[in-house]
Amino acid sequence: MKRVRVLWHIIRITGADVFVFGFLIVYGSAALILPRFEPGIPTVGDSLWYLFVSFTTIGFGDFVAVTLIGRLITVFVALYGILVVALATGVIVGFYNELLRARTKDSLREFISELEQLPDLTKEQLADLAARVKERHILG
Repeated sequence: MKRVRVLWHIIRITGADVFVFGFLIVYGSAALILPRFEPGIPTVGDSLWYLFVSFTTIGFGDFVAVTLIGRLITVFVALYGILVVALATGVIVGFYNELLRARTKDSLREFISELEQLPDLTKEQLADLAARVKERHILG
């Protein structure tokens, strides 16, 4: 649950939610409009497939836009799709960076808590703590 909250936080901060919802609206609208102008794309389902293949740059070629309006719609949806995919990459990287930062904070809190209990630790616990300090000093 914590990961979902972190991911949603990053999506909100970056404004990615606006881009994704905007893309879905553009994608759906284009899928509804395209069959009216393209004789080779007869149904909304074919239009959805064509636009998906276009914005993912797969390009099977089973449907092709031949009119100026169809081509402009295709270019717009494809460029918007590429933007959303690039944005998703940044959000994912931000998500993992935030998770690592949270883990580091949790680890540091735990370490400080142990240091606060220093007088009460056993000899074995002190040795373990000393080993972890040396390990972090070497790695850090």
